[in-house]
Amino acid sequence: MLVSGCTAPPPVPVAPQAVRAEATALPPTVTRAPLTPTPLPLPTATPAPTSAPRTPPPAPTATATPLPPPTAVTVLPTPTLPALDEAQRAAIFDRVWELIAAHYLYPDFGGVDWVAVGQRYRAAALQAPTTAAFYAQIKAMLGELGDQHSRFEQPQEVAWQEALANGAVAYVGIGIEQVPVDEGLLVTLVLPDGPAASAGVRPRDLIVAVDGRPARAHEAAIAGPEGTQVRLTLRDPEGRQREVLVERRAVAFRYRPEARLLPRTRFGYVRIPSFWAEDMDEQTVAALRDLLRASDGRLRGLILDLRGNGGGWRSVVQGLLSQFVAGNVGQFYTQRDAYSFTVEPGELYVELRALPLVVLVDRDTESYAEIFAAVLQASGRARVIGINTAGNTETIFAYDLDDGSRVWIAQEGFRLPDGTNLEGRGVIPDRSIVVDWARFSEARDPHLLAAIQALRFWPAAEPQGAGDAP
Repeated sequence: MLVSGCTAPPPVPVAPQAVRAEATALPPTVTRAPLTPTPLPLPTATPAPTSAPRTPPPAPTATATPLPPPTAVTVLPTPTLPALDEAQRAAIFDRVWELIAAHYLYPDFGGVDWVAVGQRYRAAALQAPTTAAFYAQIKAMLGELGDQHSRFEQPQEVAWQEALANGAVAYVGIGIEQVPVDEGLLVTLVLPDGPAASAGVRPRDLIVAVDGRPARAHEAAIAGPEGTQVRLTLRDPEGRQREVLVERRAVAFRYRPEARLLPRTRFGYVRIPSFWAEDMDEQTVAALRDLLRASDGRLRGLILDLRGNGGGWRSVVQGLLSQFVAGNVGQFYTQRDAYSFTVEPGELYVELRALPLVVLVDRDTESYAEIFAAVLQASGRARVIGINTAGNTETIFAYDLDDGSRVWIAQEGFRLPDGTNLEGRGVIPDRSIVVDWARFSEARDPHLLAAIQALRFWPAAEPQGAGDAP
């Protein structure tokens, strides 16, 4: 994910399965206590301070909390890296190493000799010439695990991620996300209140040139000072080319669901771009409520679009699942324990439980977005259409350190009620359509057209899924 025109550090990739430590990640019967790991034999290890677990997010409620107005944001400053002496470095390094040793999901560390890795990187980290170089050594150490989940974030990355999660950040830019493709930069998200939206830039547009120069080679030129302009040459999915002039300004970066009734149908469409916004469940429930109202109670089917959704918070997914299923929907497990993932009926459960449901996925549907789709599919509640998902479903926990940095640890796995583990496998669609859907206009989107067809020919009576409440 790239955010255009950002003068602050760009957002780091959304944390797959980001679950705040000691929030919804542990079963209610578990007594929560500060971590006291037994350290493995690192040489000359300095006792590391205990980092406090992050504050648990509030439980989803039936009444949505009003969103802050777009003006209630500030441009995020770039934090200065702390100056760390050798003792502080040793404490931080040892703490990260010990947390992995105590909590990593795989007891064999994926075949890595974690003691040897710690010994090798510790000396280089303590002797690093700068704080940035010290952090780079810790990142490289976690890279030895070879997974897509566990990672270390320095304070700047943590500050941006926190602001992104709670919607309290703005940046100077044009308000789009884009991904590089062969011909240029494909627009995947346009922030509704941003200057790009005002200039007519739309998702699925291809940026072929920036100020007259090839977009791929001059992507950085989209950024610039507030009040200046950038000229984009765009090509829509039908091949029509146009130019727009966009003024860079402060943009509130906030993920929002997109919901509407599809034309000439009585089907609702909801795109959920991310589960990273901590109130995405509340936002989506409000959007679903509006859809039901707009259809005068005659909604005949619903399409949930999770394509490109890289996951987010467990509390968000639990709050959304509760609108469609209830009961035991799977099992989380660590290297030592396992416990059920239970969902209680939500506010709209009665109204939505019998509504035909299709979920759209692609290769960029990851982590909790995969679990969300898989639970609805396995329960018999929804049909899944699109491309086999990423198979990146381990739960990671966040542990904050005294210098403002953070370590994410792959700490839990997930199994469906029948024992299916999605890690490395992903969600296999009921109907597989392996095409680059973003290259099509919405009217010709093969995934969306297949979803509409599925809803039109939905059986009159769907069996009650295993995850549904009686």
